[in-house]
Amino acid sequence: MKKGLEKKRKVITAIVGIAIISIVIYLIVILQLQNIRSQSFIESYENLVSKAHMLTQSYQREVGKWQAKLYDNKTMISITNDYLPKYKLLVNESKTLNPPTKQHRNAVELYTKSIEAELESNIDFRNYLSTGNLVKNESSSKLLSDALRYETDSFAAFKSAAR
Repeated sequence: MKKGLEKKRKVITAIVGIAIISIVIYLIVILQLQNIRSQSFIESYENLVSKAHMLTQSYQREVGKWQAKLYDNKTMISITNDYLPKYKLLVNESKTLNPPTKQHRNAVELYTKSIEAELESNIDFRNYLSTGNLVKNESSSKLLSDALRYETDSFAAFKSAAR
């Protein structure tokens, strides 16, 4: 009788041990997958920011040429029209990011607003160039300021999520 009880105890102990080891392995795998997802998101976000900065710098160089009178309004309108789809692509790319946390989601939403504001700023600037309407120029400047504010807020949210 004791041998049967002892044998059952050993079997139960072995099963419990295997179950505990299985749970630990499962948790390790889940944590690794979360780390991979988080790292993938961080790389995607940083890549988006890099692309957006390069696009902004490139466009601002063109605006500088217009300001230096190297381009007339018609040429600058054409250049702006060429850049608008590039900004739209960045907006779409930002919407495909898969943030792992609520704070990261907030950072992405703010960055999307930043790109959208910059896009709208460029549209208003183009409209100012074509019409001479100073209200459109003022709106363009305000939207560009909004874009910078959204970007700054996005970076703060991203940094906060990393803590």
